[in-house]
Amino acid sequence: LYAGLIEVFRDSTTGHLAMIPLGDLKKLFPLKAGAKSTTQFVELSPKKQPKGTKTLELAVKGKETFSLGGCKYNVLAVKETFKNQAGETLDTFTALYAPDLGASLARRYDEGTNSESVVGYETIKPLAN
Repeated sequence: LYAGLIEVFRDSTTGHLAMIPLGDLKKLFPLKAGAKSTTQFVELSPKKQPKGTKTLELAVKGKETFSLGGCKYNVLAVKETFKNQAGETLDTFTALYAPDLGASLARRYDEGTNSESVVGYETIKPLAN
């Protein structure tokens, strides 16, 4: 994840995936409530040829407090929407991003519906030296 928020590489049982930004991601940070941005990416995979570009729209909807374990964190609710080259929505969710940690603590799916769910970490522990 770039800056703990934007997926740029994935290595999983379904394969490898790299998302190459066609712009400078550094310009998106630091995030602030009300900020909006659009960035285009080329998706690279060892098994497929690139099919045009994908667009990531970020919209910082506001500030919240998120509980994780026995701690509370100040987070930004960042709506992430991925679209294909034709402008059709491929995926959308809200990341609960903790700027102090530089990490997304959870994702909220199907926001505002009966199917709304939050998927996040259960604990955060320091790395061993």
